Amino acid sequence: MDVFFAYLLIATATPLFLWMERRTLAIMHIPVIIAMWVVFISNMNADFGILGDTIFMLAFTVNVFIAHMAIFHLFIVPFFKMMKKPKRIIQ
Repeated sequence: MDVFFAYLLIATATPLFLWMERRTLAIMHIPVIIAMWVVFISNMNADFGILGDTIFMLAFTVNVFIAHMAIFHLFIVPFFKMMKKPKRIIQ
């Protein structure tokens, strides 16, 4: 559970990094983070059994997917666009 909590803290800061470049992705990320916090806090206060664990894992998986989409759009796509540009030789 401590690994999930550490990831939850990191994931909470993710929309701040995405806000300038990919605002729609950051907005799409916010409800998933809220759901993860709600399920995490409710899971700490009461045991909802398999349903609570399933909801938490679903929110966690969606959050990981969104984080990987963000990494792809922020770093991988610009890198390949930069590599496609013709190199100019400065004389």
